[in-house]
Amino acid sequence: MPLWGIQKPPKKLIFYHNFWRVLDTIFPPHCAGCGTLGDRWCTDCASGIRKINTYTCPYCKRPIKDKHHCDGIKSLDFLRAFAYYAPPISIAVQQLKYQRNIGMAEILAFYLLELYNTNKIDVDMVIPIPLSEKRHKSRGYNQVSLLARPFALAIRRPIYNQALTRIRDTRSQVGLNRQERSSNVTGAFTANPTIVAGKTILLIDDVLTTGATMEASAHALKIAGARGIMGLTLAQAIQTSNGYSDQLINTASETNY
Repeated sequence: MPLWGIQKPPKKLIFYHNFWRVLDTIFPPHCAGCGTLGDRWCTDCASGIRKINTYTCPYCKRPIKDKHHCDGIKSLDFLRAFAYYAPPISIAVQQLKYQRNIGMAEILAFYLLELYNTNKIDVDMVIPIPLSEKRHKSRGYNQVSLLARPFALAIRRPIYNQALTRIRDTRSQVGLNRQERSSNVTGAFTANPTIVAGKTILLIDDVLTTGATMEASAHALKIAGARGIMGLTLAQAIQTSNGYSDQLINTASETNY
């Protein structure tokens, strides 16, 4: 069976995939979703993902009928999420993000590939949403970069981790409302025009809530001369009477920078 459905996958992707398979054979993992021993991501959890079939604008929450959004999202040309941010995929994201289960990045990246292929978009490069320098040092890695790497290999596009930079520390977006999220990240990013000018960019993030981080990043890319900016995320938070489903995560071990 072809890796990820790719008839001739890049050698680097094959190596990346086999590395984790060998490691999991030597040290059998627990499922990131339910904790069952034997697979990093069991079939029950994979089948339990709530895929998004009817897209809604993250800003105004109205259904999206085409590639465009309401006036609240000005810089992005396209934005989609694969699934709702709910168990089991929300637990898997938390495992990757906070519990150093970095082997989940390759598994979750496959869902980004499915989303990319379903929407038939074409881009010149892949750029992951960056962390602040303080948070990167605290966590030790950027989970979005780990997601974006195998995905970029699969679509045969270069990934640029330094094309977009977070130039000031921001509070964690978790627990903030829409207006607070937008204010928190406005002006927080800058982009390198040498890399992005005249290019169509694919921004990658793990969780989409109001779209504020994606929009602020896209705005910086547009100022730097990007021709077009698309966005894909693994999951979209669900709005509830108590806020958003991304507030359910456990951030007790992480300082809000």
